[in-house]
Amino acid sequence: MGNSNTTSTSDPSPDGQIENKELAKALLEQKVGYRVLGVQAQSPSSYCGLVSYFDFIVAANGIPLKTVDTTFISIIKSSEEKPLTLTIYNYKNRSLRDVVMVPSRKWPGEGMVGATIRFDSFEDAEDHIVHVLEVEPDSPAEIAGLQPMEDFLLGTAEKSFRDGDVLFNELKTNVDHPVEFYVYNAAMDEVRIVVIMPTEDWGGEGILGASVAHGYLHRLPEASCKTIGR
Repeated sequence: MGNSNTTSTSDPSPDGQIENKELAKALLEQKVGYRVLGVQAQSPSSYCGLVSYFDFIVAANGIPLKTVDTTFISIIKSSEEKPLTLTIYNYKNRSLRDVVMVPSRKWPGEGMVGATIRFDSFEDAEDHIVHVLEVEPDSPAEIAGLQPMEDFLLGTAEKSFRDGDVLFNELKTNVDHPVEFYVYNAAMDEVRIVVIMPTEDWGGEGILGASVAHGYLHRLPEASCKTIGR
């Protein structure tokens, strides 16, 4: 497993592997990177502690990843079976850290990284969540295992839930079809994938069967923001 070192964004001074103060400052200001989504078991990504949804890969071997182009893919290919230093911004606790990955084809899955990534912005990302407040019995939300007060809906592999409207548009688009959501549980400090089948045919109101809220009062708890999650 690769080692990781963390630098708080409130003080982007050199710490651990992030040795360049100006680079750290630039990476925070660029506001974009490759969001880490599904991390496959036994993959190179799983061994360096990447966290789904909260982690953004903002640089590789010290090279900032500011645009959607072939830079990152080229770096991965040239680093096959060699240590590759990735600089990660975790928006949950607003920190930068370096992790070391060894891209490889010698694992049970496909590809050299073993994670789904999506170029995205982390500007105001801490507000792009929806808090689950109540879950109705026998509802799609309960069947999916959503936990009231503890769970926060983050988004899908294609979009984050910037507000409740984005969430409900996603539910309406997938009525009577399973849809995968990334969900953070504050009690477990863990991101998991939840499969929800929104439907009107469950005996109650709505297609989710849960009351949710969005906004400043429904951000992640302060205690949750002390870690990067898992």
